[in-house]
Amino acid sequence: MSAVTTPSDQKRLANLKALFALKGFAVHDVSTGGWFVAKWNLTKFCPALADLESFAAQVEAA
Repeated sequence: MSAVTTPSDQKRLANLKALFALKGFAVHDVSTGGWFVAKWNLTKFCPALADLESFAAQVEAA
């Protein structure tokens, strides 16, 4: 995972994954860091937690 070391960051990540799931998205951890967010045949790579939060706002998941 990408620099998610503090308990508050872990909680933010878990919350984001749940919010994405409610909108039909899957969030996959990347072994080299970051996350892939996928829905149907569309994917978006988010290298940092802030990017994941920004994308959640764009797709109205957060």
